[in-house]
Amino acid sequence: MDIPERIRCVADALLSVADLRGHGATSRELEGRLRAGSLLRVAHGWFVERETWNTWFPEGRHLAKVMAAHRNAIEPPLFSHHSAAVLHGLPLWGLRDEPVHTVSTTSTTRSGLVARHRLTVPTADTGHIVGIHCTSAERTIADLSRIATEEMTLGCADAALRLRARRERDVDAGLWRDWREEMRERARASAGARGIRLLRRVVEFADPRADSTLESVSRLHFHRLHIPVDLQVSVPAPNGGFYYADFKLLGLGILGEADGDAKYSDPKMLGGMTPAERVLREKRRDNWISGTTGDRMIHWGSRDAGTLEHFARMLRSFKVPIPLRDGR
Repeated sequence: MDIPERIRCVADALLSVADLRGHGATSRELEGRLRAGSLLRVAHGWFVERETWNTWFPEGRHLAKVMAAHRNAIEPPLFSHHSAAVLHGLPLWGLRDEPVHTVSTTSTTRSGLVARHRLTVPTADTGHIVGIHCTSAERTIADLSRIATEEMTLGCADAALRLRARRERDVDAGLWRDWREEMRERARASAGARGIRLLRRVVEFADPRADSTLESVSRLHFHRLHIPVDLQVSVPAPNGGFYYADFKLLGLGILGEADGDAKYSDPKMLGGMTPAERVLREKRRDNWISGTTGDRMIHWGSRDAGTLEHFARMLRSFKVPIPLRDGR
């Protein structure tokens, strides 16, 4: 079985009581480590080292809970909503301490760490990821629209569409249309249901050109502020090939880059560079793009996109005119 690295990482880090005792830990030592905080209980019978837990994004932490719930279940549950999303590798903007979500055919309940949703899910809307039963990516997006924010739902939709219709920089317009029509049909079949208006907005707005959730949320904020943008604008690079700017603010002579913190801190994204070297490289890239296009470059991060108000404040700090008067 081909296990994605993100799932393998979490699976390998989950420790059972037997695992810990196999390394010589006594019951007293386990309780002492739990009290001290060096060991965390993820779910009944499953633990993870605090040092490892601290390296994970919220999606990784939720995935650990999902895998622990799967291992503890007498009958494998059908995971849904946020829990299905992390199995599919979909990003969850603003994820907090969310319960594990499963589908129940009898009742809607929440007990302990698990929230059960009374839903009828056709077999065609389910599948397995590394042997774990979950709703399909498209069904997951529809379910999330009922209980999640527009930002989170859009981030998942963009990511799912990116996997479906994009290879490298090339977008397959036909696959994009097929995905949108499939999701429109889901919305039509659920007319009047909770969250259906949000789902319809997300389906029409989803775009596979978004490279990250930060770009998805930034695009949504631009839309709310009535600032038209284009995505992934190409600029000839000095040694051949192209640079790509995340956003072009149309008619304003401004190009924008949505930079997540990982770009300057994650060793995988740094590619052997130090953070300072990465910053210098970005500065040289900006200078080339500005000199070539005549447009000025602006950058922002996740904190700037945390709310519409923060995003508008960031844009004003760069002297970007905002048509929408109540964007604070």
